[in-house]
Amino acid sequence: MQEKKEKKPFERSNSTTKHIRFEDDLLAQIESNAGKGNFSSWVKEACREKLDKSK
Repeated sequence: MQEKKEKKPFERSNSTTKHIRFEDDLLAQIESNAGKGNFSSWVKEACREKLDKSK
């Protein structure tokens, strides 16, 4: 697990930026389903759904 970094004054509280790598074909599928400008919200919703199923 990565150690927690101090947030800079301009960063939002209660959220953290994570850099992840996607396979090209998976990324293309996500982008075509999510629509323009909705990538982050689509990925976060997919993660929430996966977490709900694992309960």
